[in-house]
Amino acid sequence: MVSRRAFVLGTAGVGGALVVGWSMMPPRQRLLTEQPQASVPGEHTFNGWVRIGSDDRVTVMLAKSEMGQGVSTALAMVLADELDADWSKVRTEPAPVDRIYNNLAMVADGLPFHPDDDGTLKRFLGWMTAKTMREIGVMATGGSSSVKDLWMPMRQAGSSARAMLVSAAAQTWKVPVGALTVKSGVVHHLDSGRSLRYGELAERAAQELIPTRTVLKKPAQFTLIGKATRRIDAPGKIDGSARFGIDVLPPGLRYASLVMSPTLGGQVARHDGAAAAAMP
Repeated sequence: MVSRRAFVLGTAGVGGALVVGWSMMPPRQRLLTEQPQASVPGEHTFNGWVRIGSDDRVTVMLAKSEMGQGVSTALAMVLADELDADWSKVRTEPAPVDRIYNNLAMVADGLPFHPDDDGTLKRFLGWMTAKTMREIGVMATGGSSSVKDLWMPMRQAGSSARAMLVSAAAQTWKVPVGALTVKSGVVHHLDSGRSLRYGELAERAAQELIPTRTVLKKPAQFTLIGKATRRIDAPGKIDGSARFGIDVLPPGLRYASLVMSPTLGGQVARHDGAAAAAMP
């Protein structure tokens, strides 16, 4: 028969081993969605953050809510810069529900530490919190955390897609990858004067193995980040084509209005809902 003391110690030991083992596992990746993304005619998926169409259009998944703070432009710029995309061809689309879109920074920033604290305890708890939020987190926008949360995932997504496009061009021309350059969504082979647009390469490039490690740009190489850039959501808000929550009218939508009591603590004495029920 197992004693209570042995049971408690054994349970604590097993639990501790599980926690240590879990903490030693590599963090969950934020490049690929768990579920395959819905296919879009004429567009090709490179990872969980970007699609490229045969018409050169670049669609960036937006995992944060645009509330006037410019996050749709900022995050698209981060990805498009590493992708070396033509900014005039970039647009955003609300991201589906998936763990890679969870906000890790917002919760980690809420830990009770002074902003200037760079101690071991803060860094350890921040790392553990971010790791936990990868598993059980929530897609959320707040706390000025959008760019901080997605700075690296968006850069890695853009860089990964760029590498796939360059590789596809190298195979098409049978030349080394190092002999190619990219500018504004076009891959160039300077020695022969040949070039291919991203849209022309997208179908073949999307079949490439997705690289999980690529060389990111140095700040001096940025072409969009830190530069005055046209807001991606401005045209739709100016010409009225942008859709807001109030514009969404699902089938069978019903409207309701609140009737406030004219007296404090008042209660409904009687109610006749026949007229409302008779409405189409």
